Amino acid sequence: MSDPTVAFDALAIDHAGAPVRLQHKTVASLNDDELLVRVDYASINKMDPGLAQRNLFQLPEPYVLGFDFSGEVVRAGAAASGSFKAGDQVFGRSETGGCFAQLVVAKAENTLVRGAIPAAEASTYGIAFLTAYESLVATAKIQNHAGAWIYIAGAGGGVGHFAAQLARLHGLQVIGSAGKPASLRLLHDLGLDAVIDHATRDVVAEVLRITGGKGADLVYDSTYTQSSYTQSAAVVAAGGEYIRLGTDLQLARMGARDMTSAVEARGAKLVIADLGRYRTSPAYMARIPEIVEGQHRAITWYEQGMLRPVITSVVPFDAAALQQAFEDFGKGINNVGKVVVKVR
Repeated sequence: MSDPTVAFDALAIDHAGAPVRLQHKTVASLNDDELLVRVDYASINKMDPGLAQRNLFQLPEPYVLGFDFSGEVVRAGAAASGSFKAGDQVFGRSETGGCFAQLVVAKAENTLVRGAIPAAEASTYGIAFLTAYESLVATAKIQNHAGAWIYIAGAGGGVGHFAAQLARLHGLQVIGSAGKPASLRLLHDLGLDAVIDHATRDVVAEVLRITGGKGADLVYDSTYTQSSYTQSAAVVAAGGEYIRLGTDLQLARMGARDMTSAVEARGAKLVIADLGRYRTSPAYMARIPEIVEGQHRAITWYEQGMLRPVITSVVPFDAAALQQAFEDFGKGINNVGKVVVKVR
């Protein structure tokens, strides 16, 4: 007997640049390795507003964004049914979006039982957390740098506030910068060793002062902005590492060669890291199990009170509200900690 077709609502975009609208969708069959999940919360990431304007992932139109979710398993494919059953409370990510909807089809390999993590917080352990984990733990191996100074530009953002916590729990001394009062409060609440208000202070001078003139052993810039890259590259210590996020296309647009020269002039090494590269590169695809391990660790860290997402805004499941949230992201209004959509 075939599975029944299920109808649901989604917040869709007809074509790149069009406003978000409510769309009625259906789902029937699942592949063996898939789960049908009723979404409780979906996390907004910095890339969502950009993809609303430019469909760089070439998602079939009309397309539904949202790449992180938490929710309840409704149905499991044949192969997935050995690990998941209807009613399981889960979280995970979807490589093809679709999470700003009442139901999402997700790969079982990208889904975990959320344990003690509340549903709202669980929805944030996707793109932003895994970006921080991939770049700092899997690539830069900060676990081998206990006691070192790290400077994090954009430490109050979705990726940045996870990066700051990862650095602290691995024993690094953390300097963070921010420019908005809400971001600065967040960094103080996270217990960073030093917080710099880049709106009123000279970041380069402050980092050098804090580190006794030598600069930060590691520099992590998650801002995706050239002005910040230029500034943060000036504070990396000789023999240190400058960790920069960006896909190959983004790096080409932002002068990666010039940045390499600037970092090498400081006697340091440029390290390129970004979760976005795992979408298409076979060399990176082989490392996905290592990255997903970060989500398993996140459950333990949450239960131990060592790392927790900070949710600063909850958006209702409404087309106009999601459209406004996208526009606010573009203006830098609500990009502090994590913003989530409450679907049910």
